[in-house]
Amino acid sequence: MIECMSTSIDIYPTTNYIPLVEETRQRTQELYQQLLDSHGIDSTVEVKALHPFRDGEEIRYIDPTVRWDLHLGVTFAYWVNGTWAASSWPCMFERERVTHFEVEDYEQLGPEYGYPASMLGELIPVEDEFDIQLSPEEIKLVNSQDHCWSDERNMGGHAVSSIGYGFVAAALAEETAGRISSVDCALPEGHSGETAEQFLTWWGDSQLSFYGTRRFQ
Repeated sequence: MIECMSTSIDIYPTTNYIPLVEETRQRTQELYQQLLDSHGIDSTVEVKALHPFRDGEEIRYIDPTVRWDLHLGVTFAYWVNGTWAASSWPCMFERERVTHFEVEDYEQLGPEYGYPASMLGELIPVEDEFDIQLSPEEIKLVNSQDHCWSDERNMGGHAVSSIGYGFVAAALAEETAGRISSVDCALPEGHSGETAEQFLTWWGDSQLSFYGTRRFQ
């Protein structure tokens, strides 16, 4: 793990369920508190879902009835014992589709560099993003969805958000039967493509071991 890198964790759903932002916020907070409790850390974590804001602007909370949306900006702010510690920025976005550029690369450079004209406008399929071998049916479910989520922590970010953004990913994966992935080394080798259940068996403990408990006191 490299604390000074800015990294993101992606969530590929396998259902068309779009959860409430509040569902994700609440579950993220629950998972985080469970981690601290399991390690005997006598601290309270709160996760708050906010609209993005600049310094000096009024803080606006996201209404509990709002569902994730492609155009919704979200900040998940982490408070420890009543004091803001850090933030991460989960977002829902549309998966890329095959354009004329990919078709040209296919025709000029070969199949490994693009896609045929027959796929123009179709979703670029998830093929080799995962370390874990998914069955053809599982891959089909992933590729049936035209959206996904990603959460990012800042370069040199606080330990609180560096742990928390993984719990955001786990919460979203639980809610959408999704697969958790990363293309920028946010996850150790061998873990990309895990379910939320698989991810949660190691994420919190390994991150807390890496960062230590002092920042939660």
